[in-house]
Amino acid sequence: MSAPSAIVRTLTLYRCLFAAPFFLLPIVAQAAVPVVQFVTDAASYGPRVSPGSLATIFGTGLATEPASAAAYPLPTSLGGTSVSVAGTLAPLVYVSAGQINFQVPSSTAAGDVNVVVNGPGGAGASFAFTVTTEAPAIFQYETNHAAALNPDNSVNSDSAPAAAGSIISVYFTGQGAVSNPVTDGTAAPGSPLSSATAAATATIGPINAPIQFIGLAPDYAGLGQANLQVPALPTGDYPLVITIGGLISASAIVSVSGSGTAYTSPLSLVSSVGFANSDTSNVVLYGNTAYICGEDHIVMVDVTTAAAPSVLGEFGDSVLDGYGDFCAINAPSGVTPYLVEVVGSESGATESFAVFSLANPQSPTLLTVASTPYGHMEDLSFTGNYAVITTSFITYYSSSAQIASQEGDFVTFDFTNPAHPLLLTTLQAASGASNQNLMPYANVVNQVYSYVASSTATGASTVGTGYLDVINLSSPVSPSPLSQVTVPGTSILLSFDLAGTTLLAAGNTAGQRNPGNPDFDFTGNLTLTTMNLANPQLPVVVSTITTQIQVNGTFYTSAFTNAAALGVFAIVNKPPDTDDFGPASLMIVDARTPTNILLYPFQTQFGFSGILTTNNGYLLAPTALGLSIYQVQL
Repeated sequence: MSAPSAIVRTLTLYRCLFAAPFFLLPIVAQAAVPVVQFVTDAASYGPRVSPGSLATIFGTGLATEPASAAAYPLPTSLGGTSVSVAGTLAPLVYVSAGQINFQVPSSTAAGDVNVVVNGPGGAGASFAFTVTTEAPAIFQYETNHAAALNPDNSVNSDSAPAAAGSIISVYFTGQGAVSNPVTDGTAAPGSPLSSATAAATATIGPINAPIQFIGLAPDYAGLGQANLQVPALPTGDYPLVITIGGLISASAIVSVSGSGTAYTSPLSLVSSVGFANSDTSNVVLYGNTAYICGEDHIVMVDVTTAAAPSVLGEFGDSVLDGYGDFCAINAPSGVTPYLVEVVGSESGATESFAVFSLANPQSPTLLTVASTPYGHMEDLSFTGNYAVITTSFITYYSSSAQIASQEGDFVTFDFTNPAHPLLLTTLQAASGASNQNLMPYANVVNQVYSYVASSTATGASTVGTGYLDVINLSSPVSPSPLSQVTVPGTSILLSFDLAGTTLLAAGNTAGQRNPGNPDFDFTGNLTLTTMNLANPQLPVVVSTITTQIQVNGTFYTSAFTNAAALGVFAIVNKPPDTDDFGPASLMIVDARTPTNILLYPFQTQFGFSGILTTNNGYLLAPTALGLSIYQVQL
């Protein structure tokens, strides 16, 4: 079991020399009181850490000047700075005015934990961050490439890929408890090895990568090492994901050398722009301004030049107040465009429409905050001056956590006067179905129809069949059901989009867990279905595949509409049932041949939720750290 080479240490060890995240505020004057702004893992800058792992503090006034630990054991004071986690001094790897890299004391209990930085300017205020029993995070270099060694100790890269079947050593942190505990701040021994005690798996691309060893890297403190067998894949770059104790890592790229037709990633990163964003958000576009709608505010980003996006500002803070949900833009001919964000409430019983005029797209003005009688809204789309939404919720017995029913309504609103939206009608049941329908997603088609993703499951029974309702919208005042399309192999449909005459729907093989212990998550696997829309009143199922990917639902499906990529879709899936607050996954589905659905895992990242494809082949994807812009390449 060899230790990391010097080159990997230089590239990745604790990310001491890496630039701080792009949202870091300017460094303040010397001897200022320390201010903690973020606490992340030290490898991928994710929002959680585990006991004994390596973590990073970003802030201001943290130290007078940069200083690095010279030897083991790591000191608990460095350059006049110390860090206390839940009252225990933490071993320090590196300190500077804006960044501290440290080891989380292994005595730290899981949950919300306070950290205090004591610097040259005194002790700062305590800052709460999240500790989980495991928190795998892969060290990276350059653009999302995993810090990994090939069998010959070369650094894995495009120019030095690992042969299929070979063993690579990947460096990470957040391994959790180990079989041979090591004193904090001291280097792990080479014998006996310290192996992670929680169950662990890894995937490279869509295939399992058998783990030969996972635990602490010998000769280093808090650094994890996973020795993985590269699966039989064609030559190409693939996302690596490590799962420990059911908690998953953000992905990092591994380069593979194999046989067969070389694999090219379906997306390439064009650019990123940073800002503090919500854990979930969605993105809409008007002209060259993207609006990233989060829980606390709406951030405006100029995407005129995809390679150089820039933040223009934000708005809506006082209106959203932490309850922002999702948004949509309507720009009917001859009418000033406006943006609508659905805003929740503390009780969750009802939601409101916050409507902003986009007369000046870079300086939106609030028109109204209009209350509605509905809660649990799932989507919002427009046809002319009319809005279509669906609601989705379950009722259950608190004593037994047994679901009594799952329900959903199809609702239309009149936005002829955006400052005074009016409720038009509520459609509670589609043709031939009971009122206990789950309607998690709807979209307007050809301005005349609305498709609704749904299920025959009642909630009390998680056994059902996913189906697609077709609603006639020629009169938004009185929408009427036209047809239902049964989707074999699914219990529920969750999201869809369409390109040309092809619709792609993402579903799940099982409904929500009943009883809801410990929660009501979806427990099945992702399904993908194509439909032919030659007759939009009666879509025809072409093909359905059931993947081996366990997801807790799908946030969004979005179709590329440019001619070269017509029939290619991006989907963002929620984390698996085992990791409710973990990173979501962005995938590409090639359905250009609807009878042959091809799925390409692309990236797993904290904060993936809303996505937006554009008609020139770009994909806008918000994360917890800002907005990334990708381009489809086929």
